[in-house]
Amino acid sequence: MENFFMAHQELQRTLTLWDGVALALGSIAGSGILYLPSLTYVLAGHDVLLVWLGGTLLCVPMLFMFTDMVRLIPNGSGIEGFIARGLGSHVAATVPPLFLSIVVLGIPAGVLIAGSYLSSAIGGGMVIQFVGALAILVVAMTTNLLGAAVGAHVQRKVSWALLLVVVALCALTYPQIDHGYRAVFPAVSAPEPLLSGIVVAFWAYAGFENLTFIAGEFRNPRRDFPLAMMAAFLVCGGLSVALTVMIAALIPRNRVSDFSGLLQLAERLTPAWLATGIIVAFALTIMQLNTASWLWGMSRLLYTSARTKRLPGWFAHLDSQGLPRRAILVLGMVFVVMTGITAVFPNVLVSVLTVASSVFLFLYLLCLVSYMRVTRNAGKRLVYAVFFVFLCATLASVGLKILYPIAIFLLALLTSIVRERRGISHLRKEEEKVCQ
Repeated sequence: MENFFMAHQELQRTLTLWDGVALALGSIAGSGILYLPSLTYVLAGHDVLLVWLGGTLLCVPMLFMFTDMVRLIPNGSGIEGFIARGLGSHVAATVPPLFLSIVVLGIPAGVLIAGSYLSSAIGGGMVIQFVGALAILVVAMTTNLLGAAVGAHVQRKVSWALLLVVVALCALTYPQIDHGYRAVFPAVSAPEPLLSGIVVAFWAYAGFENLTFIAGEFRNPRRDFPLAMMAAFLVCGGLSVALTVMIAALIPRNRVSDFSGLLQLAERLTPAWLATGIIVAFALTIMQLNTASWLWGMSRLLYTSARTKRLPGWFAHLDSQGLPRRAILVLGMVFVVMTGITAVFPNVLVSVLTVASSVFLFLYLLCLVSYMRVTRNAGKRLVYAVFFVFLCATLASVGLKILYPIAIFLLALLTSIVRERRGISHLRKEEEKVCQ
């Protein structure tokens, strides 16, 4: 009876290509787009466009890997199912805890960054910052609880609103730029800033892995998944480059703030109130899109992991609309609590983002190892082996923060092994009882 019930508790395949594009854009366009344009310009100066080109090309192998992943395993288990195929079920069992350890840190940090734009515009300090962050979380939870069809429709509308905001910002900026575009004419003066900038720019595209958990809801995942990823990839890259060029053209490099370049941009434009309003709207919109997309993907991860008994079975439940409502509500409440804690201790914000990045890197390494074991193409293995070395070097640069993903990985791996052994022991005891 339980097996019959579980067989009918399947996520519905209702997402179209355009729904996928909106969710893909939300998955990758997070808080990073609020500070990476200014940070890359500070690092690379005139060569910043080469930095964005290098960071974009660096992501292409990941795009192909995730596309192959969904073609092999289109059922919505995402990276977890793919790693299980290449590295076994015990290593795959570490994927849910690793991803959850990212979002419980990264999403609260991201919404607080967006909230800081609101408080900078209207005042109110930490209270307004937290209220803005809380509003983003509430809207994201509501979007997810309205149902897949309605939620996807809302995400599409928010995506269009985001593009309109960027167009308005470009229109406001263009008359005041004059000859400022010379600031981004490549000079290639030294390789070190260029390489550092490329590594930073790479993180503008982190988040595609979230879409692999949503692939099971696509009507045609094998066709639509790569198209959605590519469209979001191009839009996100275009947004990042456009914002970088605006900052570089209007603000001298030695006056650009590493993390507040967009707010500085508003100060340079007239009327200032309109420019500030547009940038605040951009910050809030981008983080709402990002939060809703990650809540969507991670709730599906909780659901599929519970179905495979890697997480409590309480999460393996769909409501009458076919939604993992329990997972959505629990994750949403955790986000609210962690946002409150992070708001009380604002000095940990940068460290939180760095730790979350280290978990991303660790997961990418697991994906690469699994992919190299699954694929039979020698050329692909060579390309991804080089990429593996690059990610290892990048991960080493985070210092002791690497211990966070390693500790979670080892704890989850040990838990999976112990659970399996207990299950085997229980089966043997049952068999002995039957024999007696």
